[in-house]
Amino acid sequence: MVHITYSDGVSIGRLAYYVPALFVSVVVIAKHGARRAFGWIFLTIFCLIRIIGSAAQLDTINNNNPKTPETIALVCTVLGLSPLLLSTLGILTRVYHSILDQTASTKFSFVVRAIQIPATVALILCIVGATNAQNPADIDSESTVHIGIILFAVVYGVLVLLTGYALRQWRFAGLGESRLIIAVCVTLPFLAVRLLYSLLAAFSHDAKFNPATGSTSSITIALVMETLQEAIVVLIYLAAGLMVPKATGDLSGKNQRSGHGGAAPPQQGYPLSEQQMYGQSRV
Repeated sequence: MVHITYSDGVSIGRLAYYVPALFVSVVVIAKHGARRAFGWIFLTIFCLIRIIGSAAQLDTINNNNPKTPETIALVCTVLGLSPLLLSTLGILTRVYHSILDQTASTKFSFVVRAIQIPATVALILCIVGATNAQNPADIDSESTVHIGIILFAVVYGVLVLLTGYALRQWRFAGLGESRLIIAVCVTLPFLAVRLLYSLLAAFSHDAKFNPATGSTSSITIALVMETLQEAIVVLIYLAAGLMVPKATGDLSGKNQRSGHGGAAPPQQGYPLSEQQMYGQSRV
């Protein structure tokens, strides 16, 4: 007889949520075009990670050697923050693409790449720490994972600052981009709770923040502070992607702006495209 645990039930719920979310994210990317949808590309990657992690967790059911799938599931849990933060960065990039002139966009492209570096390093450190752990329950105790979580916190802080500046420039953003600013503002508190959970799991040394222990309290806390927060962020970003109109203008970034009660700032050129801001390589 198949024995379904509390953790298995959460994984089933994740699969039921993220499989449709994956298809919706692909629809959003097709709507806006890959060069204008970096934020949703990272969201698609996040959905894939959650699907793989949930499938791995379900593979532990009646498995005589559950350590490998359990490790995969926990590694996928650790990796969740990186694509969510980069998705936020991608959406903010589209906003800045709307409000900045060419000179400012050139400078902002360096900011984007500078944020990508610690986010990528944090991702690599978390992967290394998770794979080096002797036991799945020890993943959050690895020093490399600790450093990765700290870097995620730094990236989050920078995203908050970028969002604050975007709010100040609200009147220069296009109608669609102003909606994206709202979406990011709404998701930041949920991302903060998700980040707080990772910090507590890494530094509190409290078994309640380690779902690998299998206790009811630890799984419930993870469900509330991790799973639900991530699901809300994904829902908001997907809804924003569906509601926001496709950006006008050619791929070189020569788009027209629609202001909100104020004249657009003097332009010295045209804003860069998101592809130029991110560079040729992707994380």
